[in-house]
Amino acid sequence: MEKYLRLYAEPETKVLEKMLTTLPDQQHWSNVVVIPACNEGPAFLRPSPPCKGRSLMILVINESASAQAHVRATNQELATSVHTQFSTQWQSGPTDGLTLLRDPKSARDLLLVDRFSAGRQLPLKGGVGHARKIGADLASWLINHQRIDSHWIHCSDADVQLPDTYFSYSNTLAAASKKYAAINYPFRHRVDPDDPESVEVARATQLYEFSLHYYVAGMKFAGSPYAFHTIGSTMAVNAHHYAKVRGFPKREAGEDFYLLNKLAKLAPIHEPFAGSDCKPILIKARRSERVPFGTGAAVNKISAMADPVSEYVFYNPGVFVLLRDWLQALPTIWDSGSTELSEDLFPGRIDVAGKRQGLIAGLKEVGTQKALEHAFRQSRDQDQFTRQVHTWFDAFRTLKLIHYLRDQRLPSINHAALRTDQIFQQLSERDEGFLVLTDDLLERGLIK
Repeated sequence: MEKYLRLYAEPETKVLEKMLTTLPDQQHWSNVVVIPACNEGPAFLRPSPPCKGRSLMILVINESASAQAHVRATNQELATSVHTQFSTQWQSGPTDGLTLLRDPKSARDLLLVDRFSAGRQLPLKGGVGHARKIGADLASWLINHQRIDSHWIHCSDADVQLPDTYFSYSNTLAAASKKYAAINYPFRHRVDPDDPESVEVARATQLYEFSLHYYVAGMKFAGSPYAFHTIGSTMAVNAHHYAKVRGFPKREAGEDFYLLNKLAKLAPIHEPFAGSDCKPILIKARRSERVPFGTGAAVNKISAMADPVSEYVFYNPGVFVLLRDWLQALPTIWDSGSTELSEDLFPGRIDVAGKRQGLIAGLKEVGTQKALEHAFRQSRDQDQFTRQVHTWFDAFRTLKLIHYLRDQRLPSINHAALRTDQIFQQLSERDEGFLVLTDDLLERGLIK
């Protein structure tokens, strides 16, 4: 942690030393949540979920140097709302952009980070990844200086409503905090009934939410160690592991995927089921142009379709069977001592519509043979060999293989075809959580 903060943390962390000299030694916070906000209204400033003491929200209001005038105006209005609703405790120098404020209505403080004012804007390609890194680095610094009790850096967004179990659940894992690299909270999308486009947005969001859960269920079916969601607004990151992977990548989008991909190589990603002790996070269903891909961009694309339910397509379930065949072949590969990829690795298994040659071609395309050579050189036994391969064949390369299979062998299919597919039915039956979610989506009536 010390090395990370010294060498890789964002410059805002250097300002915190000045803040601590003005605060009493006993002032600390039980939990922290980081929220990047760009072009957002103040509704999310509602009181935070309860915790044992005071909580801290690190709010990074941000925009890039290329932001349009209405974005700049909205960001300024949000900052004004913060200063109206909260009372200032401490403020940095004019060039540093940090302000600590107290909430007079709840046991919460707010650390406001100004990355929207002239001279403090993010770079032209700066985006949510950069903003998340600033906030998470500030949280890491405060955790390292024992001003935040929990080692969980909670990450959320302005379109999210946090449940009352939000902090209490992560606090139950404190004793074994290093056991998990991150927590992915359960989530559901909620529709604003006052939105004149609510029906179209709700249908598009449900299709996209279904695709997210289906993908994770397929990864579980295949036995992948990367079977988890990658949604920036629903995760809490262990500060210890966060420092080891050098924080969020400063990307315009996808920063959550790439961070969790690295974290999963250090320790498991914990995904609890929704229940009374861990209620789901509610994400507002909406169109959005804040990032080039992700939920908002997907909702834009789906809602523009003439008939989304029949036009929107999902990965063919066969890709997960082929992925499972590959992952289950690792012991055979170790025993053979060979890096040669052939159908002999999959004896006695049913081929998916004669597509196994496509699997072999896809594995070669992503460079698997060189990776196997490296794994053999670095391994003393089968367990070490398997870990080596899983570290290389990570979430990113898994997705590359799936896309190869989709484009070359197994085209994606729509919802009606998916629901009648025998492999999909097997996949669903093995995942109780996915079955519950599917039933819930069907009950809402927008996906038949």
